[in-house]
Amino acid sequence: MIVEPLVLHHDTKTTLPGLREALTALPAAPPAITFAEYTALTASERSLYDEARDDYLRLTLRVPTPEQDLSTRIPAKHIVSNPRRKNSRRGLMVSAPMFYGKTELALLLARSVEHDHARKFPGYADEGEVPVVWAEVTENATGKTLLSQVVRFLAPTVAPPTRINTDDLRSKAVELLHRHRTKLLIIDEAHNLGGSEPSSVIKALQNESSTTVVLVGIDLAGGKAFGSGTGLQVTMRCDQVELRSVDIRTEEGLSLWRRWVAIFDRNLPLCEHNPGTLTRNAAALHAAANGRLSVLAMIVERLVASILDDPERTSEKVTRERLFAVLDGLRQTTRIRHKVQIDDLVEAA
Repeated sequence: MIVEPLVLHHDTKTTLPGLREALTALPAAPPAITFAEYTALTASERSLYDEARDDYLRLTLRVPTPEQDLSTRIPAKHIVSNPRRKNSRRGLMVSAPMFYGKTELALLLARSVEHDHARKFPGYADEGEVPVVWAEVTENATGKTLLSQVVRFLAPTVAPPTRINTDDLRSKAVELLHRHRTKLLIIDEAHNLGGSEPSSVIKALQNESSTTVVLVGIDLAGGKAFGSGTGLQVTMRCDQVELRSVDIRTEEGLSLWRRWVAIFDRNLPLCEHNPGTLTRNAAALHAAANGRLSVLAMIVERLVASILDDPERTSEKVTRERLFAVLDGLRQTTRIRHKVQIDDLVEAA
């Protein structure tokens, strides 16, 4: 069995090589083997196989959500219509509290636009086309800071003059967005933008380029950057998608949560895994995750890691004891304070 290790060369999505690496880092599930076959591997082969399983779980295994479908459709329409608009070009706001998977959703949007552009223009990269630009702003970032990120992303070897003013920097950013045929500008952590200047810069980018702007952050429509004053000019030009926890008291919510758990359960990269324990404990997992998909994904990752990290294991079966150990560790090492006890969990039928 040959397993090629995944090698990542870039730490950040705020560069073109880093973003494209993040968009393509989707390793396939490693071949399924029995636990006896696994133990027969050499130590280095087992290590590579475990790394491949971990990479698949963290980077590739995902579940479909209603917000994904909605958020993908909205920019796709704006990308078509914005170049034909002379003003009031439309954007998108993706808003949610912390730890709700906002950045993961933004990455999915970026991947969708990049792949669609590659399908239509196979030689786009050689032509210097950059369909997606990714910016990530820090606390109290200014509009000038944002523009500098856009310029560095598209022209990393060109250093703007140190005393360049905001208007000239905006003109440079707009010129580069046009030149590289950028369709989507994602601004992650957009709640960190403060004051009227950033919102006026974003409005100007919408006015002067046909790039569709996607703002991602916490409580964007009600926050300091876009909840009042001039920031409302940006808010009113954006469709809004809010990520929420799933309420299993409704039939729709219960069905959705069970479907998510079942997808994870069916695809756990464990030797001789028999789905069932996760699915039967969907309600307990909802209580532990408070209905948040990102926390459910973290629980699954920790469960698999706890099994793979046990050198004395004689099987990789998911048991209620193993599951509870992860849930108990969750409240010990995070701010999540769920009340799930081991007696609340059951084994697979």
